[in-house]
Amino acid sequence: MTSTGQENLETVMIDFFGALRRGGFEDAAALLDPDITWQGLREDWVCHGREEVIQTFRWGLDKRRDVDALEFIRAGEQVVLGARGPGISKVGDEPLEGQIFNVFTLRNGRIVRIVDYRRRREALAAAGVTENAGWC
Repeated sequence: MTSTGQENLETVMIDFFGALRRGGFEDAAALLDPDITWQGLREDWVCHGREEVIQTFRWGLDKRRDVDALEFIRAGEQVVLGARGPGISKVGDEPLEGQIFNVFTLRNGRIVRIVDYRRRREALAAAGVTENAGWC
């Protein structure tokens, strides 16, 4: 059974991030495919498997970055998450411009891949969003 874009959006936005926010790391891990990969901004920044991905999210939550805005965009089997704020100045020693974007790919209700992007247009293109996804 294939999930709809709305179901995928809710899985990422409500179920996955809700579980992380509550400290429900086991619940969040259950939404990840066992063979998930997370490709960071650098080629050598890759997480493989549920445990590495959850550990990376734990690390990020411990940092408690100051975020002004979050944006979620559904795109079929993918969901784009954008985060903006003064606390998003760098990841490791990689400088950022106050924003970062993640493209989550889902299959059958599970997150199978996450890829990081510096810019919104790159993330949207990777997710196949060709129409203007901006706010009016």
